[in-house]
Amino acid sequence: MLMASCEKDGDDILISNTPRSEVPAQLTGKWQNGTFSMSNWWSYNGTKYEGNPYTRSTSFNFSKNGDAEFFQVIKTYNGSCATEGFTYYKGSVKFNDADNSFTVYPQKGNYRGYYSCASGSNFNRAAEKNELKPITLYWSEETLNGQKYMVVAFTPGAVESEKVYFKPSNW
Repeated sequence: MLMASCEKDGDDILISNTPRSEVPAQLTGKWQNGTFSMSNWWSYNGTKYEGNPYTRSTSFNFSKNGDAEFFQVIKTYNGSCATEGFTYYKGSVKFNDADNSFTVYPQKGNYRGYYSCASGSNFNRAAEKNELKPITLYWSEETLNGQKYMVVAFTPGAVESEKVYFKPSNW
């Protein structure tokens, strides 16, 4: 998967000594949420399959000691051109049991953009220090049809449409 190839070699940490806590056992590991188009992308005359017009995947990787990684991949495809964006952060995570929240503290990161029809606009750059902002999310656990999920929202008490469901993953 694309996610495994994002980390840069070397010690390029921009923010050191970020807060961290031990990750709850049930959340240690890799979590992924991805969406794919519910319809196939066919040419407008219906004679040729062109590909999936939109995909998105967001993932977390939590280590027991509070190390954290965040990945987001977005791709659009219009039948002749693809546009892809990739965001990666590595840092720490601190869990707050009082309100079932966790805060990810990025220490370094990377951004990539790919434009198949405008390759001169492609980029691959390290995040700047001012772009590495902590983000707090609220979590719960749910099991649906036998599948365990980490459910995440931007606000406590979020309504169903504001929740994002992450499955355990292995990439």
